[in-house]
Amino acid sequence: MMQGGKQLVNAKAIGLVLLFFCSIYSLSINKTLEYAEQENNHAQFSDSNSNNHQWNITAGQWYSIEILCETCTADLTHNEAILFEEARQFMGQVNTSGILELTIKNNNAQNVEVISLLAPNETFPTIRPPPGEIRPLVEIYDCHQTDSCIDKESSILATYLGTGNLNDEFYINGLLDSEQSEFLGIDVEVGDNLELSIAYSSSDIDFELYFQDQVNESYLGSILATSTPTNFLENPNVVFIPVTDSGRIIIKATSQSVNTLWSLKIINHPPTSSMMWNLSEQNEIFGHTSKTVIIDTNDTTALIFNPTNVPTNYSYQCLVGGTWLSAGDGIMQPAKENWLFPLPNSSAIKLVFTGSAFHLAAQSDIFADSQSGYDAPSLPPMRISTDNSSWPTIDLTKPTSKGEFTTSIGDTSDVYKMEITAWEDSVHFVKFEIEGDIESLEIEMISKDLVDWSDIESKTKTIVNGKLQVAMEVPRGTHFFRISLINYTTNIDWGNYTPPIEYTILTTYQLVDEGEEPWFPPDENAEKWGSIARWIFGFLFLTPAIYLLISVQKKKLFAERLKSKKQRLEWLKIQLDKGISPKQNRRLLAKSLEAVAILDWEDACETWGEADVVYRTENVAIAAWKLDPRIAKHNDSWPVMIGVYIIKGSWEISALRLDSPKGQAWKIDSVTPRFLFSGDEIFLDSMNAGNKTFVSVELSGTASSVDIELNGRMDGKPAASRAAQTLYRINEEE
Repeated sequence: MMQGGKQLVNAKAIGLVLLFFCSIYSLSINKTLEYAEQENNHAQFSDSNSNNHQWNITAGQWYSIEILCETCTADLTHNEAILFEEARQFMGQVNTSGILELTIKNNNAQNVEVISLLAPNETFPTIRPPPGEIRPLVEIYDCHQTDSCIDKESSILATYLGTGNLNDEFYINGLLDSEQSEFLGIDVEVGDNLELSIAYSSSDIDFELYFQDQVNESYLGSILATSTPTNFLENPNVVFIPVTDSGRIIIKATSQSVNTLWSLKIINHPPTSSMMWNLSEQNEIFGHTSKTVIIDTNDTTALIFNPTNVPTNYSYQCLVGGTWLSAGDGIMQPAKENWLFPLPNSSAIKLVFTGSAFHLAAQSDIFADSQSGYDAPSLPPMRISTDNSSWPTIDLTKPTSKGEFTTSIGDTSDVYKMEITAWEDSVHFVKFEIEGDIESLEIEMISKDLVDWSDIESKTKTIVNGKLQVAMEVPRGTHFFRISLINYTTNIDWGNYTPPIEYTILTTYQLVDEGEEPWFPPDENAEKWGSIARWIFGFLFLTPAIYLLISVQKKKLFAERLKSKKQRLEWLKIQLDKGISPKQNRRLLAKSLEAVAILDWEDACETWGEADVVYRTENVAIAAWKLDPRIAKHNDSWPVMIGVYIIKGSWEISALRLDSPKGQAWKIDSVTPRFLFSGDEIFLDSMNAGNKTFVSVELSGTASSVDIELNGRMDGKPAASRAAQTLYRINEEE
């Protein structure tokens, strides 16, 4: 009978496991936390319409289980022995190992949330360590993908974990079996942002935080506390802790009640480096603490941001003539459009967002006049020699042109040019009429003398008989039309958004060709030398193609020579030992980097010698070599060489990130061949299948190792490949 009972129990367990994997809504996730090399606990939050739940429990463990619903109840058994009947909350300690089974009676078919927490057999230390004392630290989850760690529905943009799926990396659980406090430590770095919340507590609990470096300690206060049992489903509670110094944080857990079971959610949001942002492909910006984005734009494109739920601090600069100029700062408010306007002649905008957590929807708006790509200047050119290409041209053959006064940047006057082409005796009649808020407008037509740039004639008009129009007969050449706001008294600070004032230009153009069209027979010498010139220029046009062909052929021959020699890096080291200058060796290395990219990937890698890091997937291959420090251009820099091979797919806005897994972040001093770089990132732009790129990089910093990561968009989707090996500056055997 006893053997048959055991078989029945085993059969039930197997059936329940199969039911677990087949049910979409039945989720149960165990959490294992390593502290001092001991298994501490298992915590589960599950939303499930399943009526049966099971947990393995060992002798001496405490448990706390709660079901959340309106009318349902449940029974709890241990090894088929009834512990509780017709209840919703269950807490206790078992004397023998076995299976806890929860059977829910849900007659009304309601949605049920099950929260369960099994206490660890081991507890955390009861004495707070002094600064500098080595103690085991608790591993916490680092969220590197910000867009997956922000719940846009949350009022404070907390991390979304779901209502029934508790990932074991997010939670630290414990048991306060006495009135003594317990302490746990976590490692933190400058720029980190810790997100903490009480996920569950069976009784009152208070979490206090201390920050410690090697010599000092500071009290951060009571960060989270509750006087009653709580869980994150019924009482969402989240705080963000910005980290301003590297060290460790000691968490003190205290309860006035004995045998308090608790679960603490801790998520670390590491700092992010600046990145290029393409609004046509990415229209959402996520972040914690601080995030810098650079947007390639022009001076007639405004940016519009809509923060979600919480205000977001910002500052921005514009790239003008190769220099970043400060353009403004402030706070972006939710539930409204926040406009940012570029400075004149801007080619890019750099924005810095700050806050505990932030999410913004972004879009752009072009305020160029007459679809020209330019904001029309306020005055005509002062001289005939002035480049007038930035003055929008009115196409006289089109009946309408549209423009606007962007009053947010002080735009109250627009000047357009018109180009008249015909022979000398032709007659040109031009009339402009304006539609829009014409009562506040004034128009002027200016006819220019192309010899001395004086005004041949000028006419200024305001509204007459409900119409705003001006007409003039003009000769061939370049002339101008101006439209201006009059009596505009609104006081607006530059950059503060006000609705633009739009207008439409109606154009009437009549041409009367008078006289004969001029014609001049070609000179004999002109025909002769024209033919010779065509042959000469034809040959000159072919010269770049010939040069390119020769250059490619030379690279192929050089690559084949490198392929046969192998161990190129060892050869460079020997050259340095012989006294060959580092500058000369750098030139040889740069030449080799371009040539080797022509070879097959395996042949190219063998040419350099055995790689220190090798990584390959079905889409991407990455290899890295440490270079002799003597070849570095900058003192104390660490030179490395990295090769990237795109096996499948098409990569866009791709970038190599050289991440420091421990210690200070790396800073890139130089890249060969020349690629754009910033901080610890190298921007490779677009790469297609079959592309091979080799670069030498000089890194500065105090860290001892570097991780290599390729980020970008592959076939239109975000993608990342991170080498599994870490490249160490000094090997352990060294």
